Amino acid sequence: MKKLYTLIFIMTFLFQYCKQKNNLEKSVWKFCGDVGTFSDVLDFRKDYSSIKNDSIYINWYKKDSLIGTIYKIEYYYGERRLYIKDLKGNVGRYCEQ
Repeated sequence: MKKLYTLIFIMTFLFQYCKQKNNLEKSVWKFCGDVGTFSDVLDFRKDYSSIKNDSIYINWYKKDSLIGTIYKIEYYYGERRLYIKDLKGNVGRYCEQ
């Protein structure tokens, strides 16, 4: 019975950890790619940047402006990398901070 409780606790912890790691809305990203893009830092913790579906908006002068879409998210040696495709079709790479 003790093993069952331990297993349930570990599974609950892992589920919560994975749920938090896949959440972009409470994270900060820094540009780490070669090709220049629209912003050096994307901060989703406050009202600076926001995500709606797969589109990314930046709040400039109290007005949401579309800057691009999420191209893909991948893990690179245990760290997340966010690839964003801008409105011109260029793909920029961001590293999680």
